[in-house]
Amino acid sequence: QAEAAATPLSQQGLTWASAQPRKRAAKFMGFSGRWFGSAAAAVAAALLLAPTVEGTVQGAVKLDNYTFDKVVSLPGHTFLVKFDQSYAYGDKEDEFKTLCKLSYAVPMFLIAEVPVQEYGDKENDDLRDRFKLTKDDFPAFYLFNQANKDGLRYSGDVKADDLSAWLRRNGIKMPSIGTISDLDEVVQKFLKDKTDTHISEATKLAEGQYSTDRKASMYVKIMQKVKEKGEAYVTGELARVGKLLAGKVTPEKKAELNDKLKILNVFTLKDEL
Repeated sequence: QAEAAATPLSQQGLTWASAQPRKRAAKFMGFSGRWFGSAAAAVAAALLLAPTVEGTVQGAVKLDNYTFDKVVSLPGHTFLVKFDQSYAYGDKEDEFKTLCKLSYAVPMFLIAEVPVQEYGDKENDDLRDRFKLTKDDFPAFYLFNQANKDGLRYSGDVKADDLSAWLRRNGIKMPSIGTISDLDEVVQKFLKDKTDTHISEATKLAEGQYSTDRKASMYVKIMQKVKEKGEAYVTGELARVGKLLAGKVTPEKKAELNDKLKILNVFTLKDEL
């Protein structure tokens, strides 16, 4: 044990991508002074203290075939793991960076990435093979926690707001993107009792403080529909809007439908915000 303790953390294969100080990293992990066993604590220490790695997104943890299983099985934590080519770039990588920044404030939740080398030493290619992925599948996202020990794969578009909505539907309290936080809070209250009081509160905000934001009136209309038809309306409308977006629509209509999709997703997050 003494020999293992003397091994530099930088040689353990697990690297914290952010160059922020330990205090910020500890807050990110949601520790608050809790200690949950020596094995998990050793992994946590590696997460907090290991140096920056070039090519890893800030706010993400770099995993490899030595550390993957130890980390994703960490008690009490949830991990979203991205499998991708080494040194990924492009629009999808930019969306991933946005998602990592958003996840910072979420306790007991971490985003990680597994860079897979196609040539040379083919680092982590065994993990790619284990999850039956090809390079055409990259980037591939899996959620790991107590309920999904083998990993739950994400199948939607690689957009930060879509990934956030999917995480919220799976119990992760990710911040919303592109919605109105004040009205999000009204929706959560409305979903508990579906009374007109909350619809009136939303109407007041939509006609006042947020009168210039077209999304505000969408909240009110959806609340009225849910009161009239029940929460099944949201499921059906999500499917309908998704089909419309899959077809040919003008850029203006597409923007409007995407806004509605974001607001509809708020209504799927009962008791999660």
